[in-house]
Order: sequence, then structure tokens, then C-alpha cells
Amino acid sequence: MTVRYITRRGKRIEVETIETNISPRQRPERFVLVPEHWLRKLSTMRLRTRWLAVVLLWKSFQHYSHVFSCANLENYGISPRQKREGLVELERAGMILVHRARGKSPRIKIALGGRSK
Repeated sequence: MTVRYITRRGKRIEVETIETNISPRQRPERFVLVPEHWLRKLSTMRLRTRWLAVVLLWKSFQHYSHVFSCANLENYGISPRQKREGLVELERAGMILVHRARGKSPRIKIALGGRSK
């Protein structure tokens, strides 16, 4: 045990540190579940489109599967051009629904229901 002193309300107090060998609780790693029918469709697409799909699934999870705004994805390594091209590719494959408005970020809805082979 380690002894140290602290001062509270002008009085010196002796404090003993008890070693319990219990590590602080750590947050579990975050992960994204990818539907199997998405894997088949993504296998034919470009790598950057696959990464965009994973990021969109994660953002959809964060927004409780509601429609969400797809603004800046550069902190995920996706440039605006890659985002634009990837959204078109995913939309053509029927994996997402995109609502675009001039001067605003696209609004995305993940389409998990379309299970075509």
C-alpha cells in the first residue's frame, strides 16, 4: 500500500492506496455487420466503393437505420469525388436510396430489403 497526504479544509489527511489488481473497464471494439447479400454485390465493385458501403452501414447504425445526411467523409479516407461516384454505384445496385438537393449533402437510406442473387 502506498501512503500519501492530501489537504482538505485546512487539515492534512493521510490516504492509503489499496491495490485491487482490477483493471479499468474498457469499451468493447466497435464493429459493423454487413449483410450477406451485400457481400455478394460488393464483391464486384471497386475497393473504395466497398469501403464507402461499410462507412454508410456504420453511419446508418449510428442513426438507428433512419435517413441520415452524408456530409464530409474525409476523416474515413473518402474524398468528395469518391463519395459521389460510390453513391451512384451503390444506388444503381439497389443497396441504398439517395435523396439529392442542390447545395446540400445527400440524404441516405440503407435498403436492406432487396435480396436479389
